[in-house]
Amino acid sequence: MAKALVVYFSCTGNTQKMARLIGEGIKKEGVEVLVEDVKNIKPKDLLDYDAIVIGSPTYYGSMSAEIKRLLDESVAFHGKLEGKVAGAFSSSAN
Repeated sequence: MAKALVVYFSCTGNTQKMARLIGEGIKKEGVEVLVEDVKNIKPKDLLDYDAIVIGSPTYYGSMSAEIKRLLDESVAFHGKLEGKVAGAFSSSAN
């Protein structure tokens, strides 16, 4: 069975709600899915999934520092992440 990770950072809960809904949609397609706060994910964990979806609020036109840190540290596994399905989503206000 394919495995997907929906990893997110949420300060107010809005991005978390979005992540959970995305996870529910993925699960309905028969894919095993983990929806997890970025604080509980290490870059090497990304290797365990066939699909990775990343969510962050938008701060001053960019992603959260927590998500950026995960992406920056994942460079160590760059070649090993090749071929995975990936997506991203963002929440913002105003």
